[in-house]
Parts: sequence; C-alpha cells; structure tokens
Amino acid sequence: MGNKQVRIGQLIAPFGPGSIYTDRDGVPQVVAGLDHWFKRWDQTEGKMIPCSDRIEFERFEPRLSALLGVDRFCLPPDFRIVRKGDTAPPNALLNVPAQRFPRWYRHTRTGQMRRFNLQTTRVDRPPGGGRWQPVRFISVCTAGHLCEFPWKEWIGCQCSSDDQLVLTDRGGSELSSIHIACQSCPDKSTGRRGRNLSGTTVMPDVENGEQSAFQKAGIRCPGDRPWLGEGANMANCNEPLVGALINQTNIYFPRTISAIALPDLQVEDDSITRMRNEITRSVEGSLGVARTIWNISGEESAAAYIQSELSRICGLSSELGQVKAALASLFSPQSATIPSGAAVPTAAESELLQFRRSEFNVIRNELDDPDLVPDLRVRMAKVPVELAPWIGRVNLVERLRETRAFFGFDRLKQSNAPLENMPNSAMLQLFRSPPVQAQERWLPAAVVFGEGLYVELNEARIEKWQLENAVWLRGRLDDGFIARLGGIPQTLPPLEAANRDWASRYLLVHSLAHILINQLIFDCGYSTAALRERLYVSSDPSAPMAGFLIYTAAGDSEGTLGGLVRLGRPELFGPTMQRALSRASWCSADPICSEHLGGQGSKQANLAACHACTLLPETSCETINHGLDRAVVVGTPVSRQSGFMSELLEESYTLG
Repeated sequence: MGNKQVRIGQLIAPFGPGSIYTDRDGVPQVVAGLDHWFKRWDQTEGKMIPCSDRIEFERFEPRLSALLGVDRFCLPPDFRIVRKGDTAPPNALLNVPAQRFPRWYRHTRTGQMRRFNLQTTRVDRPPGGGRWQPVRFISVCTAGHLCEFPWKEWIGCQCSSDDQLVLTDRGGSELSSIHIACQSCPDKSTGRRGRNLSGTTVMPDVENGEQSAFQKAGIRCPGDRPWLGEGANMANCNEPLVGALINQTNIYFPRTISAIALPDLQVEDDSITRMRNEITRSVEGSLGVARTIWNISGEESAAAYIQSELSRICGLSSELGQVKAALASLFSPQSATIPSGAAVPTAAESELLQFRRSEFNVIRNELDDPDLVPDLRVRMAKVPVELAPWIGRVNLVERLRETRAFFGFDRLKQSNAPLENMPNSAMLQLFRSPPVQAQERWLPAAVVFGEGLYVELNEARIEKWQLENAVWLRGRLDDGFIARLGGIPQTLPPLEAANRDWASRYLLVHSLAHILINQLIFDCGYSTAALRERLYVSSDPSAPMAGFLIYTAAGDSEGTLGGLVRLGRPELFGPTMQRALSRASWCSADPICSEHLGGQGSKQANLAACHACTLLPETSCETINHGLDRAVVVGTPVSRQSGFMSELLEESYTLG
C-alpha cells in the first residue's frame, strides 16, 4: 500500500526501511524491508514477482564495499508508468512497498478501538458517522524493534476479543489525560477501570537500574519487526519497552555512510586507468558480481566475466590482462589511500577516520584531468591575501561523485559502534530471510554528482592559537565537556581518550564550516538544506588535519551549475568569509548564547551555538548539530580576542 511519492535520496534517509512516514492521506506506514524491494504485482499470477533486470539499479563503490563488507549497492527503484497502448519500459511498475502501521485505529466519535492488518489497503468509514483514525502511540526498544502500544497488557485485560477497547483523550497537555479501558472486562476489574498513559514514554536509565513503566507492569518487548511483514518477531528481547509517539524523532536514526569517489593514484599506466573508467561507466552494475567472483573464484574468472559484459553491453573488445589490472585497481584496498608525499599518522586511527583521511589526502591537492579522472575535479584557488594568515588552502571541487549507503538503523539512541558485526547486523535487520551467500548480499544506496569548496586552515596558526589561548580554552572546555564531545561517534575522535587539543581543533573546524554555510546560502543559489559539510579533523602530531568540504547534497546525474564553486574565487571568497564572521560575532540570543553554561544541545556537546547563529538543518550536519562553539572562531562579547579569527573580525570593524 502507500500513496506518497518519495525522492530516491529520501529512501536512504530519513525514510529508509523500518521508518514511519505519513502519506498524503494522513495514513502512517512503515517502509518495508529489502526482501520486498524490486518486485511488482503480476495480475496473471496473482502475486509479487521479481523485476526483469535488477542489474540496472546496481552500483559499485570500492571503498564503501570494503568498509561495509558488501559487494553490491542498489539504487531504490524509480516508478515507471505503463501507458495504455505503449510498450512497457524495462522494470516498469516497481515501487518500494510500505505497510499500515500502527495497526490500531480509534473511532473519532466513540473512542472505540479497532485493530487492522499490515496489509489492509482500505479502511471504510464506520456506520453512524465519524471515521477511523490511527492512534498516536506505539512502543519501541533500543534493539530496533517497533511494536504496537500494549493497550490490553497495560490495563490487564484478559478478553479474547479486541473490539471493546475504548481510548479517551480529554485533550490535556499530559499523558494522564489519555485513558484506555475495556468495556467487556468484568466490573471492578483493572481492565474495566482502565488506566492512563502517564509515564509510559519515559526512557529508563538502565545503567542505574531503572525500569520502564512497561517493565514495572511485567510487559516485555515482543520483538516486532513490522517492516518485514506479519510474524517477523524476534523472540526473547530483553531490552526495555518504551512508549513513543509515531512522529517522535528518536524512534528512527538511520545508519548511513557516504564516500567521495577517489581515483587510484598508484596506477602509472594510463591505459589501465582508461579501462577502469570504461568499466565503471559502462558495466558498473556488473561490478558487484565481479567483486564476488574475484573473492570466491579468483581474478581470472572475474576478469573474464567483465570482459564478456563489456562485449555484450557495449560491443567493446578488450584484453583480458588489461581488464584484470583495471579490476585489481578497483578492488584493491590500498588504492586511493596515501599518495606519494602524504603524511603518515603516528597514532593508530579508527576505521572511519582512516576512511576520511583517504579523501583528505586526495582532495587537498590539484586534480584536473577529466579524461583519466572524470568523477573528481579539484582546482587550487589562490587564498585571499586578507585570509592568508588563517586559511592554508582553498580548493574548488568542480565535480564530485558521492555514494551514500544505508546499512541499518537505531531506535531511541544512536549506537556508538555502528560498523560492529557488519554486514551480518544489517542483513539481520533489513531482511526477513537474510542472504547467506556473499553474492546475494546488497544494501540500498544513492549516487549524486555535485560541486564543493574545500577549505583548510593554517596548521601553524592553529598551534599558535591553542598555545596563546591555553588558559581560556582550559576554562571553556572542561574535562566533562571534552568527554561528552569525544563520546559522539560521528565526531570521529581519536582512539585514545579525547584531549583538549583535539576538542578545540574539532570545534574550530566544525563551527567555521557552519558559519560559512550560513553565509554562502545568500550568494550561491542553494538553500541551507541543499548543502552538506564533510569534516577532516585530526590532532595527530605527524599528520594533523584541519579542513572541511562544503558541497551540494542534492545533484542529478549531470551534476550542478557551479554557483558554489564560483564563490571560491579569491575576489569573492574573501568578502564572503568576512561577512560570515561578522554575522557570527553577535547572536540575537547573546549574551546568553555565548555564556559558558556547561553545554547546550541534547547531548550537552555545544557551547555558543543556537538556531539564531550556528545550527543547520540536521541533514546538512555530520553530527546532527553537535560539537559547535562559535566562540572559538570569533570569541565572546567579553573576550573577543580569544577567537581564532578575531583579529580579522577587528579589521573588518575598523574598515567598516
């Protein structure tokens, strides 16, 4: 069922499998698991059948494949209409199914409850007026289960039928105003008296021995997974069950990761590079299968398979040895890692930070060869004279390809180790019948082409600023705040305990990226939600990183129009940065916003940052607006000189 058009990118986040969305008719539904994708209804056979050619939707990203342990990624299918009298296009009438959830509905006049099925496609109006309205409450647990609110268990109802439950909403601001009772239970029983919903949505502090309201009532999580269909329960779930609203933001945290396509800088033979590009362009959908063959049957078999695909699809004759070398370049984990001359970190780094460093090593350098590197074009721009003491590099990323993959989700709180037990964790969560063979495993992904600006701070200036403002930073960034900041996995903290040098560097880079985005939107032609940030931060003494990429998050197959890259020119970037700093120097919520109150935000990991000055749409920020403090960039009203770029701000005031 389902009656809503969703963009392909939204099926990666925020409407991936297991999420709840409300269609245009106001019906909440849960997006189905991957078992249900790439199928269509066949009128003749009266059942769902696989699509004619799924390879059309398959994409390959070598770095993501190595990180997630999955050889294939698939674009969500686009819906193609079959017009009367016309020949059906390939893979016509494919959609991403959604199922009715929650199943419980309430009569708007009488309050009577009725339970429907996941597959119910139509709900008729009840006799006597009124209509059936979906209930607002469900229940979830941190193991990812999505369950109905336990109405009968909550009031102790033992009746065999469900049609005598009555939900009364008195319209108050608290859950105590919502009452559930059963009219068929015996008089004076707990079911007949009923009970309000007070306390059911409170998440317990499990570490301190607290229990949820359902646990106290002896109600365990039934392990429901409605996105996989009826009866897909996981038995013996020991996580506490917690009540929630269907539109509550913390009932679905998609696990996504993206990669910028990088060239293999170790290949010296241009013919091999051209063959690699031809394979990626012409038979990309076959690369997932080739990767599996490569791992199972060997290099020769994989090269022969791709050679036959090149001949079949585009009539290209190729040498087996050349194809084999091109595949080795694509599948090698060492490709696009550390180019010659790049600094090597002293300390061990997390897998995700190494993943990000690979991009940093490439994108900070000139790369302008459309013939050999068609999906990444980087040109170095001159740093404006007035910014040279603080800014080390400004690169114009005229073209980039981003692949964003979805590999599961969390509920109530985000996991600190999302890549743990991959790919098995994703297969168990997203498939009712998890694929066993490697060639059957896949994950959804979206591919966009865009543009961006890469900005890198002056490393010597950062060290000088940290040294000169050590006392101020020690007072502003206390140990508790640093621990909270380092406890957010999206910040990619060092493997060792986070320290003040790393925390101040991270806050500086992240806050400056937000400040600049909030100014760029006035000139580049994109909205705030259309831009994303990508941070490169490390305090490693041998290979520090302090840069960020601001790029378009919503492009098409041909890329974007260049409005963002244009602002990286010296004559435009300098004034843009100065205006950004000037706007950030004072917030309409100052002096309260700038005061050190111990922390702001849901995780107390922000300092001087609010919606009036620094925060962005959550889809634009890597950390969902955590780890921000504009004071490290522009200082505070009472200590303006402590900011990293305060001197430039004072010059702007003088010139003004």
